[in-house]
Amino acid sequence: MNDEKRVPHLIRTAATLARNGGAHIIGLYVMPSATPPPDLVGPFAVTWMEDQLASYREQERRIKLVFDAKIKQADNITHEWRTDDSSFDANVADAVIDHARTADLVIVSQGGQNPWIDDVPERVALESGRPTLVVPQEGEFEQIGKDVTIAWKPTKEAARAAFDALPILTNAQRVRILTVTENGDTPSDGSNRTSSDELASSLLRHGVHAETETVAQDDLSVANRLLVHTRRTYQDLIVMGIYGHSRFREFILGGVSRDVLQHTKVPVLLAH
Repeated sequence: MNDEKRVPHLIRTAATLARNGGAHIIGLYVMPSATPPPDLVGPFAVTWMEDQLASYREQERRIKLVFDAKIKQADNITHEWRTDDSSFDANVADAVIDHARTADLVIVSQGGQNPWIDDVPERVALESGRPTLVVPQEGEFEQIGKDVTIAWKPTKEAARAAFDALPILTNAQRVRILTVTENGDTPSDGSNRTSSDELASSLLRHGVHAETETVAQDDLSVANRLLVHTRRTYQDLIVMGIYGHSRFREFILGGVSRDVLQHTKVPVLLAH
């Protein structure tokens, strides 16, 4: 909950999902690192660190007040507040990942506004082992998970995302399994279509009625075709696998995953 502007929206999203699933909500604020700039030394560095720490403490106080007030408006939801100071020795994303590993679902704000937290969505999704719901920086999302697109390809990441989303899918009014065929692929070769049908059959055994659809990439990137299709059909949630590979102990995000995270206008549930 370090993105102060989006805190009310994150709480509203969490409360909506908690009511449907009887969940417990944990509000987490991670104290950013107060490491001074390299050109500050001596007493100037100490003063800078003290000022930064005081600013973070004040922000944490404001956000907790909002959290407490908004949670009180939600009926019959258990909750708790956590403040984590461990990022003084690491960073915000590392601390969030530690807490995320014992949660059923992590809800974070889309990156792009604050250098302290810009890498949180992708790193939590890639490294925590838990499904991660990314809420866009702009927009009101009174309803999430009623009209859902599963971005499908026969990979472990996409499969994990689809089944991690089951608690949401079982309450959805409409679920669409969408395959985007990349340029040069032949949609009639049976591979993607068959795996989509198999996924639909499997979801049906869990009480989820899903339709399948295949669209061509055409002149857009795969990510843009997915996002355009989602907007045109008024979906309120995208479920997709997030792709990345490790290089020098850091994850390098795949192109489609990166573009969706940067440009989505609807919430995205990610799994790795």
